[in-house]
Amino acid sequence: MIVVAGATHASPVLGAEQPASPPQQQDEFVPVDQLPPQDQLPAAPLLIAAYAFVLVALFAYVVSVARRLSTVQRELERLESDVKRSGRT
Repeated sequence: MIVVAGATHASPVLGAEQPASPPQQQDEFVPVDQLPPQDQLPAAPLLIAAYAFVLVALFAYVVSVARRLSTVQRELERLESDVKRSGRT
């Protein structure tokens, strides 16, 4: 009967590093001005970018509606002139 003593113990692979332990969660509120700089989000640039995106999208929508409305207006004028030419009123 042969007993293998090291078979139940997992040995680390050479060159493999142990994974770093995850940072611990804080259980209490920490004001943003007390956070380290790498954890703070710059709110102003994100807010300005969001407003700029909304304004550009709104401007593009208004221009699109205006172009379609002018096309409908031209077609309506053409149809009115066709009706007048044909003598139907």
